[in-house]
Formats: sequence, C-alpha cells, structure tokens
Amino acid sequence: MIYMLHRVLPANENPFQPNALLEVTPEFLEQVIIDTKAAGIEFVSLAEAYRRLREGNFERRFAVVTLDDGYRDNLENAYPVFARHNVPFTVFASSGIASGTCELWWLALERIINENKQVHISFHDMSETLATDTVAEKYAAYARLSSWIACDLDEHSQRRAIRNMADDAGLDLQVLCRSLAMDWDELRLLKSKPLATIGGHSLGHHAIARMDEEDARDQIWQDMERHQYELGDIPEFFAFPYGGKSAAGAREFEMAQTLGLKLAVTTRPGQLFPAHRSYLTALPRVSLNGLFQKRRYAELLREGAPLALYNGFRRVDAA
Repeated sequence: MIYMLHRVLPANENPFQPNALLEVTPEFLEQVIIDTKAAGIEFVSLAEAYRRLREGNFERRFAVVTLDDGYRDNLENAYPVFARHNVPFTVFASSGIASGTCELWWLALERIINENKQVHISFHDMSETLATDTVAEKYAAYARLSSWIACDLDEHSQRRAIRNMADDAGLDLQVLCRSLAMDWDELRLLKSKPLATIGGHSLGHHAIARMDEEDARDQIWQDMERHQYELGDIPEFFAFPYGGKSAAGAREFEMAQTLGLKLAVTTRPGQLFPAHRSYLTALPRVSLNGLFQKRRYAELLREGAPLALYNGFRRVDAA
C-alpha cells in the first residue's frame, strides 16, 4: 500500500477546522508506523516499491509513506517520527507552493472565514454575502464557497476568485503560502536526509484533468524542470494534485508516462496488486484521514476490506 498524508501537526482545539481531514498528529503517525510493522508489513522507499512493482515481487507485504504539497510541518514534525523508526518517505512538493506563488485556496478560504463575521463575494455572476459569525455558519459558508471554487469555476478563474476574496479580507496569499510550506532551501535540506525522496506535484497545484492538453502538460513538465533547477534532479515520481477521477484520468496517466515519469500516484483509494505493474502512473493510495485517527480505522485500511468494497472488488481502477 501507499499511505497518503498531507500535514502532520499537534492536535488543535479550534472548533472550526474544515481542512482537518488533511491533518494527523505526530502521535497518530507514529502509532500507524508501529502497528504496520507489527502486522509484518515492511516500509520501503518509493524507488524500491517501483522496483518491486516492475518485477512483480510481492513475496512480502510492503508499505510506502507519501506526503503531498510540501508543508513545513513535514520537516519539523513528521521527519523526526520517520527518523526514529527508520521509515523512508516521499514528499510530493508543488514547485509553485515551494516558490510561494501558489494560492493555497482551501487554506486561504478557511483563514478568511475564520477571521471574519461575514464574507462578501463579488466575482463573475456570483454576488453574495454569507454570515460567518457562529461555528455552524462558518462551516456552511466554507461548504458553499469551496464547492463553488472547486466545481463551478475553471482552474484559472478559481485562483482569480480567491485572490479577490483575499484582497477584500486583507489576506496576503504569498505570506500565507510562505508561512505554511517549505521553500526550496528547506526542500534541499530535506532531500539531504537519507530517508527522504522529493517528488513532483505540478507547477500550480491544479486539477490537471480540468485543463486543456497544453496547460496540463505544462503543469507537469514545468514542475519537473523547476525541480531539476532547484534540487539538481528531474523527479522520477509524481502525485496528481487532488488526484480523484475529476483531477486525473487516462489522458494524464499517459501524459505522465510520456514525459518520462516512472511512477505517479492518485488519491483513488486502494492497495497495490501485481496488476498495477501495467498502470504505474495511475497508482492508488491509502489515505490517513485526520477525521479518523483511530487505530482500528488504520487496521481496517491495512486489511483492505473497506477499500475492496469501495472499488467493487476490482483491483485496478485506472480509467
């Protein structure tokens, strides 16, 4: 299996945490590592997983740990856990996030709503004022606006929309990005660690399948080029941003292969099977969801029953 995480942070008592699913505590991460090893599953690097997939070597169950986006807490909070247990891991870092130019719209929206008693939106045909005083109102506003941004707007319009909202709220999106994500110096430091691998995660963290072919290709290739310039190597491994079926499909899987990537991962739920050797740029992952930080939930994911049910007992979902 390939475990998927985003952020590793101490527990937070703020009642409004719409992105809590993206956060696990260091303690939970450590417990998952301990329990996974106790179940007889070996932690390997992504490069070793790629080798085993290519060779069809499934003699022993193995697991890979991956973290998306490139948040600073990966270095400060997650790395000590990995080092303590000698667990290899891969951080998929978006070059736009590392450069501080990517609008982390889901976190910006959370910040805007959290710090205001009402939010006004005036963008294209959207003109609305939402109450954001109580916790319930904040969650309702976040659900309304995040759906509008992610689903109703194209990939370029959604970034203009969040910039407008941030300007109105006095939020500097670049400062927000810089405060949360590793810059290239920090990624170079992480890359120097023996257990760490840095992979690509697109230029601007867009849902690539929603873009035309030229833009989609640029999102992958320009990210690979920036990684080479900053870190010295073109990444061999890649994670599709968002990674669900609306964000990455057959066109993107083929594109990743054509551009020379050895392996790419999605957020489609599932474990790895020998058949995945034919779909190396469309691999599923097992999400460690911050809303379900219980040992029993992690055990069920390791056993695979919920994933098998979700996939209708199909082992490969790469369409």
